[in-house]
Amino acid sequence: MKTKILILNLIMILSTSNVIGQVDSIENVIEVLELQTDLPEETENVSEDLLERLEAVQKNRKPNLNDLSYEVAVTTLHLSDYQYYQLQLYIETYGQLYSIYELAAIDGFTEREMRRLADRTVIEPPPKERPSFRQLMRSSKSVLWFRYGQILERQAGYDTTRPNHYAGSPARLQFRYEFTVKQHFGFRIAGEKDPGEQFFRGEQKRGFDHYSGSAYIKDIRWLKLAVLGDFRLNFGQGLILGSSMLSGKGGGVTTVRRFSDGVRAVATTNESQHFRGGAFTLGNSTWSGSGFVGRVTETNNSAFGGALTYRHTRFRVSGQVICYGEFSDTANLQERWRSLGKPTLLNASLSYQATAGRLLLFGEAAIDRNAKPALLQALVYPVAPIFQLATLTRFYANGYHAPMGSGFRTASGDCGEFGTYLTGHLVLGRNVEADLFYDYYRLRWLSYRTDAPIQGTDAGIALTFRLPRRSVLLVRYQWRSRPKNESDDPYLHRIAEQDRHRLKLQWTYPALPYLNTKTEISMVFNRGPDPQQWKKGILMYQDLAFNFRRPQLSLHLRVAYFDTDSYDERLYAYENDVYYAFTIGSYYYQGLKAYLMLRYKIRNFSLWFRIARTHYLDRHEISSGLNQIDRPFKTEVRVQGMVRF
Repeated sequence: MKTKILILNLIMILSTSNVIGQVDSIENVIEVLELQTDLPEETENVSEDLLERLEAVQKNRKPNLNDLSYEVAVTTLHLSDYQYYQLQLYIETYGQLYSIYELAAIDGFTEREMRRLADRTVIEPPPKERPSFRQLMRSSKSVLWFRYGQILERQAGYDTTRPNHYAGSPARLQFRYEFTVKQHFGFRIAGEKDPGEQFFRGEQKRGFDHYSGSAYIKDIRWLKLAVLGDFRLNFGQGLILGSSMLSGKGGGVTTVRRFSDGVRAVATTNESQHFRGGAFTLGNSTWSGSGFVGRVTETNNSAFGGALTYRHTRFRVSGQVICYGEFSDTANLQERWRSLGKPTLLNASLSYQATAGRLLLFGEAAIDRNAKPALLQALVYPVAPIFQLATLTRFYANGYHAPMGSGFRTASGDCGEFGTYLTGHLVLGRNVEADLFYDYYRLRWLSYRTDAPIQGTDAGIALTFRLPRRSVLLVRYQWRSRPKNESDDPYLHRIAEQDRHRLKLQWTYPALPYLNTKTEISMVFNRGPDPQQWKKGILMYQDLAFNFRRPQLSLHLRVAYFDTDSYDERLYAYENDVYYAFTIGSYYYQGLKAYLMLRYKIRNFSLWFRIARTHYLDRHEISSGLNQIDRPFKTEVRVQGMVRF
């Protein structure tokens, strides 16, 4: 599986709602994903962290501008640091807001910003009294969902006459339950059974092969958060602690900076990228401190550390450290605790962000136990009302190692890297906007399919046209020049320059009040060492999305055609899926794909059904090994039910 691409600061693009439950928030995420130079391969694991963030935002009511925290202002409302500073200065000087139109008197807010915030915020007096325990319990909520998925065609691994076969059924089963009392208390538990694994029998007498859960207390005076169970950590710009999946290039100015949300309680069906133990955050509006101890679920190593943050009106600085210890799988509890006192790996970093007028500066400097450094420095500056510019420079020393780091970088591993990334957002007219980027980098060590140090260039432009009748046209071109191994022969290490050109045309059009359509044509052209040898790939699809209010029924339909010369010319596209499953499909070779997704809601119960079929036109079997299907097509089914009470 190709290394998962990390989406920096993806939470900053959240918005309103769409047809499948997570809705317009998802649509805005897709807009940014469409601008990425690369997308993750089809997997639910890459999306789960993202959906947890989206869901957390949607649970809360509209933010109150008179009682607005910095985190909500930046992540949910997309305000710049300068806008937030001017808003707080205005409230401190003149008192609370009484109308959204008062924003016109605050420096940094345009008429367009006012219209946008009018739909997403409320203006009311800040709450003066804290709710009682009885009031809190009356506002408790529970959510339970269960999912079943399966490939209908028989795979080789389920043939019991073979000497090597799966012991369990081909079904994938997942569930999650969550109980919350407003934003102050909660616990959650999740479980997953993978295809081929046994269920309540054999080696899996406990049922699901993976369980995850956590209990938390939040926002009780100086206690910001206390978690027992599973949690994720995001500090600084991700050089040493950043489990929020993903960063790509070309996503626009707002995706350059990662927002550090610290400790977050989770219950995940993803068996990696999180910690299991305990964590807390204490503090006030000026100082805050976090601590954690537990083990990394992916490597089973013990880990402990913490972070200390100081906030000022115009700047903030934070220091964080994490230590890892190793122990055997048979180690008892005492041996595991003892391993914490003898760390085998250490990462420490110092991060900051500061505003000077309209200029935003931020960065992070990190070091590992072997004194190998990593550095990230960036700035965001609105050059003019119609043009925003951002630059980011990163440096990773050869041998720098941070197991839970996910900072901005091109290489997939911990190899040495130096690069400068430029991106800009330009308003070309009332209904035309452009996002541009350019990245020059040097990889000073071996990397994926590259057995020598290299230098490369990525560049691109995306034009967005807002057409009449709420129609949108996206035109995107991207170019990459990067040397790679000339062949996959392990004994031949000759490096050759390779160019990649990508072009995408996408048109969305609300044909009727209950019908949205999307048409897309994507193409990729790769050129290897032979100038005459071009390889191409094309993807065309048509989407229809029906959304009825009575009954509360949603229907998504896609028909796609794809044709690529090889796997290297694969193309990606977002696919609508059941709740809490965010799918990026990868299309390669030659064939057709169609899927139908149905969602029906009645009162507090929702039901999803999705069926997808891929038919290959250039082969008679699919995959290999235990997953081999002796037919040219594959059919996948998912059913999910969810109840809120």
